[in-house]
Parts: sequence; C-alpha cells; structure tokens
Amino acid sequence: MTDFPLMHREDYLNGEFVERMKRYYRREKLESMPKKLAVIGIDLQKIFLDSKFHAYLPSSPRLIENLLMFYEFAKGEKIPVILTRHCHEFPEHMARWWNSEMPCESEATEIHPGLMEFGDFLVEKRTYDAFHGTNLDGILRNLNVETVIITGVMTHLCCETTARNAFVRGYNVIFPIDGTITQNSELHEGTLRAISHGFAAVPTLREIIEWLR
Repeated sequence: MTDFPLMHREDYLNGEFVERMKRYYRREKLESMPKKLAVIGIDLQKIFLDSKFHAYLPSSPRLIENLLMFYEFAKGEKIPVILTRHCHEFPEHMARWWNSEMPCESEATEIHPGLMEFGDFLVEKRTYDAFHGTNLDGILRNLNVETVIITGVMTHLCCETTARNAFVRGYNVIFPIDGTITQNSELHEGTLRAISHGFAAVPTLREIIEWLR
C-alpha cells in the first residue's frame, strides 16, 4: 500500500499490476457458475475516457483496449452487453456530494464512441448502483441471466456498488481484474480485496474467455 492521496490519478492497469492482483486476490470459481451470462459495462463515458474532460482516468487507453477485445468476443458468443450511462444534477444527492453536475444532455456523459456499438441495451442511472431506480434487473430477468460480468468505471464506486447489489439479488458475479479502472491502483486493489472475499469470482478477462471456450 502507498501513502499517496486517494484522489491521486495514475496509469496503473499494466501487466505487472494485473499479475500482482492475480497472485493476491484471484478467486476464479468460474466452473461452478451458470453460463447464462450478461456483461454490464458501467459508465463508459467520455468524461472518464476522453482526455479532454476533467475526470479523465489515465488508465483509459488500457481499459478500452481490453474491453474492445472482450466485447468483440461477447458479441461473437451472443452474450448481451448492457451499458449504463450516469447522469446527475442539482439538487440530487450525487450532485450535492460531488458539488458538480453530469447532465445527460452534455457531451461529457456520452458513451465512448468506440464502445457504444457493442451495447445491446442502455440504462440511465442517477447513483452508483446501476440497479437503483432503473430497469436493469428487469432486463436481466427477461434474458434469464444468472451470471453477470462487471466491467467499466469506476472500480471502487459504481462497479463495486453494482457488483454487491447483483450478488444480493441472487446473481452470480464475475469481477475481472482488468475489466474496470479507477483513479489509482490503491483504490482498485481495495475493491478486489473485498469483492474477492465475499461477492465475486475475480479472474482476468482472458481467463473468462478461456472458460467460455
């Protein structure tokens, strides 16, 4: 663990980081999970993935490369991909907490164009949890989904919160080590430590592909 501030931003999603997380936290459990799957792509929006916006995450190019590979595989396997888009405005709680807005009408909240084409469904949400106040659960139930794969932004906020709620709702959860990003390695590792203990299988994206093949 390092002593830098939690808001520090770094480009950390490299091979060394992924291998270290595999040694510490990998919990596969894949063989016991039903293969009626859906991928959830959390908040893959320009505000986080395009360097011209203030909330840009330095590991974005690595994440986009990983997800293009994985979403292409999911498309070929006919695994549905559900994208979420986060928005909030005053006086909503999220706007008050962050003292800022993410209006749905802005360019910043648009889904990254390279990833939008893979979405079979788009869910708009107003807080960290993609299930809260949305039709996500209904979409998954209608598709008879039993196992969800959580990808996207940010690891320790919207991705982790959604993964926990999915588990509580009875879904099997897969939380790939290299399928989400956040501001820095310390926050990412904190999520993997907790999620791998009680909520989700924690493999890599390529290990998921090998399992499904």
